[in-house]
Amino acid sequence: MGVTYTPMIEQYLKIKKDYADSLVFFRLGDFYEMFFDDAVLASKELEIALTGRDAGVKERIPMCGVPYHSVTPYIQKLINKGYKVAIAEQVSEPGKGLVERKVIKLITPGMIIDDNILSSTDNNYIASVSQEKLYHTLAYADVSTGELYVTENLVIDELIKEIIRLNIKELILNDDQMHIKKRISDFVLISIHNEVVLDHDRQKGLKEISQKALGTLLSYLSKTEDNLTKSFNETIINNRKDYLKLDYKSLNALELVSGTDQRGHSLFRVLDKCETAMGSRYLKQMIESPLLDIEEINQRLDFVEIFKENYIERVKLTDSLRGVYDLKRISARIATQNASPKDFAQLRQTLSKVPHILDSLMLFDSYLINQYIKDIDAHDELYKLLDKAIVDNPPLIIREGGIFKRGYHDELDELKDASKHGKKWLLTFESTEREKTGIKNLKVGYNRVFGYYIEITKGNLHLVKDEFGYIRKQTLVNSERFINSELKEKEALILNATDRSVELEYELFIELREKVMTYQQSLQELSNKIAYIDALVSLGVVAQENNYVRPYLSDEREIYIEAGRHPVVEIYNKDPFIENDIHIQDSGILLITGPNMSGKSTYMRMFAIIVVMAQMGSYVPAKIAKLPIFDAIYTRIGAQDDLTSGQSTFMVEMIETNEALKHATKDSLLIFDEIGRGTATYDGMALAQGIIEYVHEKIKAYMLFSTHYHEITNLESILLRLKNIHVSAVLEKGKLTFLHKIKEGPTDKSYGINVAALAKLPRALINRSQIILDHLEEDQKKDIQLSIFNFDESLDDTVINHQLNEKVIEKIKDIDVDSLTPIEALLLIKSLQDDLK
Repeated sequence: MGVTYTPMIEQYLKIKKDYADSLVFFRLGDFYEMFFDDAVLASKELEIALTGRDAGVKERIPMCGVPYHSVTPYIQKLINKGYKVAIAEQVSEPGKGLVERKVIKLITPGMIIDDNILSSTDNNYIASVSQEKLYHTLAYADVSTGELYVTENLVIDELIKEIIRLNIKELILNDDQMHIKKRISDFVLISIHNEVVLDHDRQKGLKEISQKALGTLLSYLSKTEDNLTKSFNETIINNRKDYLKLDYKSLNALELVSGTDQRGHSLFRVLDKCETAMGSRYLKQMIESPLLDIEEINQRLDFVEIFKENYIERVKLTDSLRGVYDLKRISARIATQNASPKDFAQLRQTLSKVPHILDSLMLFDSYLINQYIKDIDAHDELYKLLDKAIVDNPPLIIREGGIFKRGYHDELDELKDASKHGKKWLLTFESTEREKTGIKNLKVGYNRVFGYYIEITKGNLHLVKDEFGYIRKQTLVNSERFINSELKEKEALILNATDRSVELEYELFIELREKVMTYQQSLQELSNKIAYIDALVSLGVVAQENNYVRPYLSDEREIYIEAGRHPVVEIYNKDPFIENDIHIQDSGILLITGPNMSGKSTYMRMFAIIVVMAQMGSYVPAKIAKLPIFDAIYTRIGAQDDLTSGQSTFMVEMIETNEALKHATKDSLLIFDEIGRGTATYDGMALAQGIIEYVHEKIKAYMLFSTHYHEITNLESILLRLKNIHVSAVLEKGKLTFLHKIKEGPTDKSYGINVAALAKLPRALINRSQIILDHLEEDQKKDIQLSIFNFDESLDDTVINHQLNEKVIEKIKDIDVDSLTPIEALLLIKSLQDDLK
């Protein structure tokens, strides 16, 4: 026999069944309530009280709630934790019977459009995947900005890395893609959706595999909320060959867009002097995706140079940008029919700034800038329309009136006058009744059930006389409510005017929104123009304030940086930054030695960040910077255990080193920090030398390689393109002083015990360690034999092939064929094929 709950709880359960993977916010009066498991979970995550409610059964059911008028912070907290929220609203008026409720909005981490929940400087991506053989297409969108992208030809490892790099908040998969879910579910919220649309305008001209990826995404968005796809004006094919390759690990290791500690120090934080949220997001995209095209880079640098060198004009431009709202997100909300009157006021404010922005740009008297702004549409007609229509401080809600200015619509003006005069009459009526009855605290009130009424406290009821014509309407604990014929007669006029006024304002707003929607595409184009200018002005400001120089980029393969500085460390570190030079010939390798904490890692990161800044189109922290164009940066800095997959620090280090060696080209930059330190000394030393020789002989990439194995500095005499450098330190009377200055040649020792002394290890331990070290160095009778070998001829091909075949055969023997899915079988074949190659 099934459990029978009250009708309202049955209504809740019916809604919950359709939104089983979401927390249902169930509107109940002035609160959104949650029940059963949702209540238990929400009370814990939101740190609110868990209570109970009678539900027609023996035991009370769990319940918790949040006020509807301040629900946004609670939703934001849940979304940030990766939950979905279904808003079940009352859609019928309270009265007889059960109020009808239905889900009016599903809010998921990937579908947020509310500025109060979103970060102003971050894109908020939702994505889907399609697969053809071993290759995947990733379709991803930011619903809040109307941006829609497709990235094609990704193998599974590249797909996973791209999803993490983009910080995608929600990934849409179908039932056949569970192998992807296994790989990525720790990093992103997974939603299952098996429907695909193939007839959307945004899919035209795409490959079939890309149409499927996009079709899944568009279908999911449309099913959730009909209008969400209307914000997309175009589909951008993201050609990875146009950008410097930076995976998420390099982004994190170099602290390009977010810091690795609680302080959040990053390159983005240093460079972001933008006046608009659009500019900040564009700047972040520039950092994450530096360019490969020299002409495009130089065009950005030309803009930065103009903004850097013209201080007075730049100040006027930044003043004109101040007060520009997030036009990209506003236009997306307009397109999806989620715009509020507040959005229209902000749009009007932004459009009022555009003529001033254009005038300020003209002051630079630059052909480049004049060409850029000649096709900017200032939207004068739209501004005039909004200026005529919307009051200075409109409400957020569109169904409560108070949106439109006087003079915008004649009938609305008449209704407002009638309502205004009616309210004046009520005040006069109340004053007259007080005087007539002698009841000083008599008041005229209103509620939806009884309309207007006269309220008299019970202590004054004896003063009510029959000749007043009062008719008793409602009895309360401490008072009685009455009406009379005069009040009822006027009530109809007042209420009709007020209700009709609110209703007409709603109709006029919908009509105005339809008109503004026709400008959506041109508003997106305007927002892109403003964002670009704002980002490059920011780079000009930082270049001037921080004394950066314009980098010289060419096809020549020599690197020359004079007096380079780390742009983040020099700003946030209290000590003066020590400048250093970098000089590398064609495909050169710098082998860096020196004690811990001396600055090896900072030096390497400095160089990598200067490369990123140069190729994104920014000035760089140096006196001179001459650079080639790099196609990728691979970093191996600061390995950590991957406990969830049972991989040690050293295993992670080796896997990631292999990834770099497998994909790097002669135009790549490798930043390897102390490779091999996670294993035995001789093993680590052998691996470090082997990696250096392999990069030198086979890949011929640029590389900075730091090490504590100062024994391998002998490689400089064998490898033509390798140069030893070291970070200098001075040891006087047992005290070690770091100079943080790079000098040519190898270091003579590691200073490990001296660094331990700086860390305040016990004096007895330090002394004993020094005795042990002296003993080991004295007893060492032979050096490690260092020699370079030819990787193509070092082993007989027959021997190599035999070893590889044996390895593949062993893998095949261990396969449980019955448990493999078709996709996993294809991936396995690709893995075996890679082994044989």
